[in-house]
Amino acid sequence: MRILSFQPTSTEMAYALGAGRSIVGVSHECTYPPAAKKKPVVSTSVIDPDRMSSAQIDRAVVTAAREGKSLYRVNRDLVRRLRPDVLLTQSLCEVCATSPSDLREVLELVKPKPKVLALHAHDFEGMFADLRELGELLGKDARPLEQRLRARIEAVLRKTRKLPKRRVFCMEWIDPVFASGHWVPEMVQMAGGIDSLASVGKESRRVEWSQVVAAAPEVLILMPCGFSREQTLRELPAATSRPGWKELAAVKDGEVWQADGPSYFNGAGPRLVDGLEILAEILHPEAFPRRRGSRAYARVPLGP
Repeated sequence: MRILSFQPTSTEMAYALGAGRSIVGVSHECTYPPAAKKKPVVSTSVIDPDRMSSAQIDRAVVTAAREGKSLYRVNRDLVRRLRPDVLLTQSLCEVCATSPSDLREVLELVKPKPKVLALHAHDFEGMFADLRELGELLGKDARPLEQRLRARIEAVLRKTRKLPKRRVFCMEWIDPVFASGHWVPEMVQMAGGIDSLASVGKESRRVEWSQVVAAAPEVLILMPCGFSREQTLRELPAATSRPGWKELAAVKDGEVWQADGPSYFNGAGPRLVDGLEILAEILHPEAFPRRRGSRAYARVPLGP
């Protein structure tokens, strides 16, 4: 089997299921596990998010959507040479990764026509459904991995069921402000919190800053989609300069955090369980001591 993965979550899942050696190519965003970085890269982004602010990226995305243009460019010649018989992609978001609509021309180039699996999880349970579906396609038994992940989830739930719920706001984009969606609200609930602005099982959505202030979060977690922690820190002034920022309980109490969104929150892969454990450590450190050496999240420096 020759697998071509156009999406980070698909790549992560394929490796987790033991099919890493069958992957012949990946997208430019497929950086986990580290072995994926050694595979031929078959796509690039038409914008450079590392050099753009969140506001500039948002404008570029809106413009591309309005004009019906893709944000990704696929190396069709390389795809043809790799001769894949399985293409892995996603159907959740046209912004997050190469989607099936980007692959129509590619499919015409590959003979015989490869099988296409588009992952489509909208919630936490959907991640497990995708895992099983991918395992079936690749001839791998997903049950042992699913059992291990579910055992870790239950270990968190056993503790948080007895703990008070803390008010949380998970910010999935900084400028403009987006509240979390899909699986993240469920993760917050399981970790012992509640995000009143979040949309369970639905797309993350734009909200007004006044809504965040009115929600009065006790804990504010920055997890911009696709941003590294370094990029998040560079964008911090766009949040701290807003009216009412200093009056937020989360700011007064030093409960503003930045988390590695791409690794643990933005995509529905097995590392969502790591994200759940991270949220539990942030929300209830008295019950979940921080694991030594963890660099997945940090308290945001808010001045002297």
